Order: sequence, then C-alpha cells, then structure tokens
Amino acid sequence: MGAFGAVVCVVAAVVMCVAAFLPYTGGNWGDGLLTGNEVPSRVTMSIISGSDVWFVLGTVVALGFIAACHLGGVRRRATGFIALAASLLSLGLAVKLPGTWKQDGVVYGEPYLLYAGFYLFLGGAVTAVLSALLMVAAVLVGSSPKAAAPMDPSPS
Repeated sequence: MGAFGAVVCVVAAVVMCVAAFLPYTGGNWGDGLLTGNEVPSRVTMSIISGSDVWFVLGTVVALGFIAACHLGGVRRRATGFIALAASLLSLGLAVKLPGTWKQDGVVYGEPYLLYAGFYLFLGGAVTAVLSALLMVAAVLVGSSPKAAAPMDPSPS
C-alpha cells in the first residue's frame, strides 16, 4: 500500500514538473494605451517564467526524490511525513500562485484566465497529497505492535 502511494507521488511530481512549463495564467492585458481599433494582446504566464520558479520546482523535485526514497525503503516513516509536508506545500503553491498574478488583471480591467498548466499542477498537487497520506497511513498501520501469540501453550 505504501509502495503504491510512493509511485503515485513520484508520478504526481513529474506531472507538476510538466505543468510548470505549460501556460498557467494570463489574460487580455495590453500595455494600457489602446488607440483606435487596437485590441489588447493576450498574455500568458507559466511557472517557469515566474519569479518563484526555483522555490516551486525545488519543492516538486524534492517531493519526487523523497517519494523515490520511500519507495526504495529509506526511513519510510520519516520520508512519508516529509513527502506529506512537501505535497501540502505544493498544494498551497498551486492555490496561491494565480493570486500573485491576478493583480495585473485587476489593474487593466480585463478578465483573469487560468490555463491548462494551473489545472494540471493543481491536479498533481491534490494527487500528491492523497498519495502521501496513503504512504503515511501504510507506515503507521505497518508499524503497530503485533500481539505475540505463543507457539506452544505454556505448561501449567
């Protein structure tokens, strides 16, 4: 059960890395100086083009590495909890990052759009949280002390 969670967590980290290269958010924001028949240009942003790129990718790559360590049997309890923390951080980033770019849409009075990169990153983050919970649950259930049953009845 824990190995399945670790595999899913690694796949989710790969999905989030791919999503970082896709258009994440944007809008029809011009430079604010439209004249005549001019229409605003469509602007898209990705995580790679943002200022938070190293923090986001560092978190996602660390999540994948920790899940791979868990899969390899390295300190399963610690790696399970660290993977859970990293996946929760990734989920927080998925929810927070569009808000940092939303101000541009408010300034120019244009609609604020979310693109495929956002939904793919969010889906990967939710999947990572669920799989990390599965990893932690497997470690906690597997580490519960078993009742020792005597093989032979004791002489009375």
